[in-house]
Amino acid sequence: MIEISGTSFHWDELIDHIFVSNKGRQILKELDNSLTVYRYSTFQNLETTILIREHIMDAAKKLNNSHVSFATFENTRANTVFWAVTEQGGLHLKKGVKPSAAISDIFKNGYEYAFECATAMIIIYYYALLQYLGTETFNNYFQNLYLYSWFTDSDLVLKIVTDTDPIPGDVIYFDNPDNLEPQWQGENAVYLGDGLYYGHGMGILSAKEMIKRLNTLGESDKEDAHMLDSIVRPSFRHWISLTQRNHLNDGMAPNRAILYDSACHHNQPSISYNYYCFLVKLQISDNVKVTINYILD
Repeated sequence: MIEISGTSFHWDELIDHIFVSNKGRQILKELDNSLTVYRYSTFQNLETTILIREHIMDAAKKLNNSHVSFATFENTRANTVFWAVTEQGGLHLKKGVKPSAAISDIFKNGYEYAFECATAMIIIYYYALLQYLGTETFNNYFQNLYLYSWFTDSDLVLKIVTDTDPIPGDVIYFDNPDNLEPQWQGENAVYLGDGLYYGHGMGILSAKEMIKRLNTLGESDKEDAHMLDSIVRPSFRHWISLTQRNHLNDGMAPNRAILYDSACHHNQPSISYNYYCFLVKLQISDNVKVTINYILD
């Protein structure tokens, strides 16, 4: 169900008010059919949210076709023209390299890259945000990127919602509690619509196929893999605000600093965003300085 400024609108009314692609119409249909109420301040915000979801889906499909490999943190690889591989298996943007060029290179020269699946989700988000914001604005905001698990620049802004009804562009988690190896303890996956999901190292599969594949990597048949009801999505409101803030700042990059020693270096591949946030909270309780920005919408 969709609400615009507190008023409910259905498919026949919505389709006359917003302009989206054919893929966007499918997203709109799923939003309309959902039991969850999706609230927007204007029709334009709904349009833009659908566009961002399309960018996330396109990024997932492009990463699937890029020839990148799955790897645990100790086996992380990257094009050293753009990235330095840290001792913990993260990718740190090299000095003097444009963030847009470094993110784009992962999709252009994927055979030089190997990383685990949580990192893959963050790369998908950065690429989608690059497509949405454009090169100049993206480079203004994301000047010192570090790719490691679910760690993000403070302007990426992700949130968690509890729902069993993903919308195309959402990231879900297939939990595999009966796993043989840590890298198969679960699979982060982008929902692409039509019952299909992209998971790094798995490819594009249905939920049934994804679960079956994970079960074959299990230690025994005691407990099946299953999809969690925890959905990750960007704060669309915040992503939209980045274009407005950049305009208000006359295109000047904000004065920003990210302390990468505050990243939660857990060395656990393929974990969910929920679990990563739990690990971060543990670090905070041990007086480790960690900055996490949440803007919920």
